[in-house]
Amino acid sequence: MFAQTDLTRLITNESSTAVSIFMPTHPTGKDVRQDPIRLKNLLADARSQLTADGLSEADADVILAPANALLEDHDFWQHQSTGLVLFIDENQTREYRVPLSFEDLVVVGRKFHVRPLLPLLAADGHFSVLTVTADRATLFSASRYGLVEEKTAGLPLRESVENDYENPVQASPPARPNVGTANIPNAQVYGDSPPDFRKARLQEYVAGVAKATENILSASPQPLVLVADAEIGGHFQQSRDLGQLLAGVVEINANALDTSELHSLAYSKVKDRLDSGRVEALKTAAELLGRGEPKATSHIADIVRASHQGRVSTLLVHDGEPVWGRYDSEADSLVTGPEYESSGEDLLGIAVMNTLQNGGDVHVMLSDELPTETEAVALLRY
Repeated sequence: MFAQTDLTRLITNESSTAVSIFMPTHPTGKDVRQDPIRLKNLLADARSQLTADGLSEADADVILAPANALLEDHDFWQHQSTGLVLFIDENQTREYRVPLSFEDLVVVGRKFHVRPLLPLLAADGHFSVLTVTADRATLFSASRYGLVEEKTAGLPLRESVENDYENPVQASPPARPNVGTANIPNAQVYGDSPPDFRKARLQEYVAGVAKATENILSASPQPLVLVADAEIGGHFQQSRDLGQLLAGVVEINANALDTSELHSLAYSKVKDRLDSGRVEALKTAAELLGRGEPKATSHIADIVRASHQGRVSTLLVHDGEPVWGRYDSEADSLVTGPEYESSGEDLLGIAVMNTLQNGGDVHVMLSDELPTETEAVALLRY
């Protein structure tokens, strides 16, 4: 999943040529075969834009070569979400498979185009989903739009309960724990009956998953939804490792759900919690702007300046086009206009990054949801 650190890295990237490609993809089904063709067409568009900007055809081919290699990578196309983003420059190609549905888009300039990805960083749209079955635990990063499996989470695996119990029972006496006289029944080898033993091992497994999940989320705390059957869910809720992170539980066997069903059930558990911050921020912004209070502003120059100074507590930003320009913090001067698309930066993207880095919240919404006809509204700390 696209994260705040990725946004920072992309916005601050220094490059002579930056290519940003957005396209819809298909996780399953026959449409998967159309995705490489779509990318091939977009790469041809990128090549045309690069050469139109003065790059030689040979240099353009070198820059796009890693992306072109993906066209023949069968395994790559078998593991997609609903959206694919490629950020390409002369140094490397970065790829993100995200739960957003994009229109085909190619942007070539001096800076990467990141605006379509901002909804993934919004305070009202990011949570985690943990599915736990009898033999496997899986962690997903999720947004209002979908979810993506965190394949590097490394959650504990559950070993076979039958083998755990039977092997020591059948082992030679030195390897057999709690061994008494030869005529003690097998069920007493562990001091528990097989059902009790299975329950104890299940509790150990659940506790291990809970602790590992807490460690993963500690760096970036966010609401967590657990999807598991009633027995596993009951054990999981007894764990103290996750504390307030556990926002809801869906009692169902996750193996019975496809990705869309899993997302829908999980999001229903956190929707009110996620929406509350955005609704309250909109209400506060409308009240402050209506009274002319200085702790709220809709002027781009003031928003950009305040974000650099760490004064933005909450930023409400529309999901539309970038505001291209330049801001000189030393001279405190700001210029905007379409002529800065190739040589400037997305000022609202910079404001978003600054707000997030200084512990503020960002909410991405439709333009008509904002309390004024502007690109953004900022609530200020002071």
